[in-house]
Amino acid sequence: MPRRKQYKIPAREMEVYDAIVAELQQKPELADYDMNTLEISVKKKINPRIQNIDKAIENLERYMVVNKEFIRIVNGEAIVLKKDISKMLKVSRPTLDKWIKDGFISSVKSEVMDNTEIFPPDLILEQLQNQKKKM
Repeated sequence: MPRRKQYKIPAREMEVYDAIVAELQQKPELADYDMNTLEISVKKKINPRIQNIDKAIENLERYMVVNKEFIRIVNGEAIVLKKDISKMLKVSRPTLDKWIKDGFISSVKSEVMDNTEIFPPDLILEQLQNQKKKM
């Protein structure tokens, strides 16, 4: 995993230095620390991305063609749970959870199964293709 670039500046160079030091000096656990060494650091933001999106798209497309009969359809709705779409994409559940958290893909509420989030393969494929276009 690439390291984030970090920018450091001495806190003394900032207008708020005295206020920061005054607040930090009130903390007993910092009594033995030298406030003249105080630095402010900022890490460069890294935009999340899917590393091998082409492979995920290919895996899903292949699954949809080869194993179409294994996708449960109830009242015209593809009932694909998180564990199922993970298998179709050939990614781990933690990877899938990260993609969901980062907004790359999203589930929908099932109309036939109460309180169930589903991942219709056609929708997931469309979402991945849209992500690929953004890259």
